[in-house]
Amino acid sequence: MPSDRLNILTGSSPDEPDPRLNIREELAGEWGTELLFLSEEEFDEAIIGVSERIGDEPVVAYDTTKIVEILSRSMTVDEAYEYFEFNILGAYVWEKTPVFITTAFKQ
Repeated sequence: MPSDRLNILTGSSPDEPDPRLNIREELAGEWGTELLFLSEEEFDEAIIGVSERIGDEPVVAYDTTKIVEILSRSMTVDEAYEYFEFNILGAYVWEKTPVFITTAFKQ
């Protein structure tokens, strides 16, 4: 992965605008492929990057904890986990299906 791809996610300096404001366009342009995002743009803040694996198309990677946090703004945490598991994690849309990452370590 070229190092300039990291700047999409982190920004190259504090003086530049937050690249997450256009994360969909930035990622699609950088990877040169049609990426599939969750339809609700409120989940854009949970995007952590693009997952790549040999032989597979690149797909958008989301932070599971962040998605549940976003859902918890309008429902209980238990309801948010249930909604996530059934309606988001349980949805399969072929090879473009996003991946959901649960981090093992706190930063």
